[in-house]
Amino acid sequence: MNKHIYYDDKKISVGSDTGETAQNQVLVNYENGNSETLKVAIKDFLKQGNKKSLFVQTNSVSSVFEELKKGFYFIEAAGGLIQNKDKYLFIKRLGKWDLPKGKLDKGETIQQAAIRECEEECAVTGLTILKQLPDTYHIYEYKTGHALKVSYWFHMETSSNKELKPQTEENIEEVRWLSVDEIKSIVLKNTYITIEKLVRSFFKI
Repeated sequence: MNKHIYYDDKKISVGSDTGETAQNQVLVNYENGNSETLKVAIKDFLKQGNKKSLFVQTNSVSSVFEELKKGFYFIEAAGGLIQNKDKYLFIKRLGKWDLPKGKLDKGETIQQAAIRECEEECAVTGLTILKQLPDTYHIYEYKTGHALKVSYWFHMETSSNKELKPQTEENIEEVRWLSVDEIKSIVLKNTYITIEKLVRSFFKI
């Protein structure tokens, strides 16, 4: 199964199935040992405004990701899609709808980090993890270069009716429980591509 990494409106796909090669897609064949070729191809791709898609063809996705981690600041984060009956918790951060998440602390498991970050960012309590959701990957400008962040996601539930409170020091402006219809009409019109993909996959919309 192919994995996808997003950088603004650009997408890097890694896997064995190229599907239909788009006109503006860059294709790189990765074999063990040609890490320099991969590094140069990705660096050039991030700079090229007219190229929106890069496909790294490989039979070893894990090997490619190990190489990618060497070329970026690698950051791990965890968060949750929290359910309370028929409503789901979303946050608005820097003007866009998002899900609560944050970086792992030293020694934490991804499950512990996901629960802690949701509690800190929203003041939500009584969380129980139901299952792990697909990971998401994105690249963003960081310090003097770029960071590659993997976010581990969990479907959680709570029955708590405690008042929510946004963690303003993390630039969170609003925390809301939303119905599926509201998610379709509000969130999907103003969110990040990784969150959109995760939400559409979860709700099958």
